[in-house]
Amino acid sequence: MAGAGQVDDVVRGPTGRTVGFLARGPEDGKAVVHLHGAPGSRREQHLVFPDDVLARFGIRAVTVDRPGYGNTDPLPGGRPERAQDVLAVADALGLDRFALVGVSSGGTNALTLAAVAPGRVDRVVLLAAQMPYDDDEAITALQPGQAMGLPYLRGGRSELIEQYCLDFRDATLADPIGGFEEPTRTLSRREQTWYSQAWVRDAFVADMQEAFRVGAEGYIDDALTSVRPFEVDVSAVRCPVRAVHGMSDDWEPLANLRRFLTQLLDAQLFLLDGMNHFGGIMYPDLTATLCLGA
Repeated sequence: MAGAGQVDDVVRGPTGRTVGFLARGPEDGKAVVHLHGAPGSRREQHLVFPDDVLARFGIRAVTVDRPGYGNTDPLPGGRPERAQDVLAVADALGLDRFALVGVSSGGTNALTLAAVAPGRVDRVVLLAAQMPYDDDEAITALQPGQAMGLPYLRGGRSELIEQYCLDFRDATLADPIGGFEEPTRTLSRREQTWYSQAWVRDAFVADMQEAFRVGAEGYIDDALTSVRPFEVDVSAVRCPVRAVHGMSDDWEPLANLRRFLTQLLDAQLFLLDGMNHFGGIMYPDLTATLCLGA
């Protein structure tokens, strides 16, 4: 393998916007593009692909900051428009084809990209993936705090939504761990143990700080987009899709994911018994194996 140099840089998107990305792992490794959750940034890559996993599996991981997060300029619009940022980074790095990993809210963006650029994506791996909140019956398991906000989000952008997201940003920057105390209460014991590790906490804090460093526009856009149906026909995704999901996930209910997996040509679901939302990223060896074609 060639050197495992890290590249933390920016490229210019199709409209001249700045798009940030992080690349790690062997330079001649299998290209895997990772789409982070919300809030999140390219720093999330350290949680999904620890150094030893990249080396052992020969993976070159590339994470792109979504619009409004980290080093990427905001971009009004839908998921297909945001997918162009990922393709701009892939073009700049010479990645003709790549595997695609979508974590949490990165899940809808991963399926969108696979649908609009089928010639570039050779497989999709979904980890605790979010799907659109456009069917109330499919999201009955959603945490009450999240569910309470959906009617406001469906009404479109407002001062109330903006202020909520700005307040959450301020609280998270002041105390990233404390800011997530309420939603993490329902994590399983195994997830709590994983989350309590120093390296996990450090990576999580770095990710949250980078996500909100320049503002809350990314988080506002992700929140508003979460209640919108897919802008693409997901049945147009022709590559294999592999999903890893906690059976007790109350951040992204399993039933909501299942209804879209049934529309895909080649989809397989790996269920984590007794696990909640963090279970999807706790098994990097499984993620790497699925990215390489299992």
